[in-house]
Amino acid sequence: MARPHPTNAVLVGKKPIMNYVLAALRMLSHEGLDEVVIKARGANIYRAVEAAERVKRSMANVKIKTVNIYSEEVSDKKGNRRRVSSIEIVFKKTPFEERVKR
Repeated sequence: MARPHPTNAVLVGKKPIMNYVLAALRMLSHEGLDEVVIKARGANIYRAVEAAERVKRSMANVKIKTVNIYSEEVSDKKGNRRRVSSIEIVFKKTPFEERVKR
């Protein structure tokens, strides 16, 4: 069963990777969110990983909190059910004190 996505999620598809990087950076910096989730399924997982690495390199005050991998059962256009691999990469802003300790 597909998991519902939160409002702080960046759903990765077939667009250029920088679109997802900019979306995550915008959520973290301009929208004031403390956590952002980058999600992808199937063949788009590599885009999510690359976007996550670029976000991590772009902001010193952000670290990866968790990485969840799982498989979901989805239906295709013909009604056939199949399992698809999925990934969720959760970013969290770090307090200034934690950044100084590094």
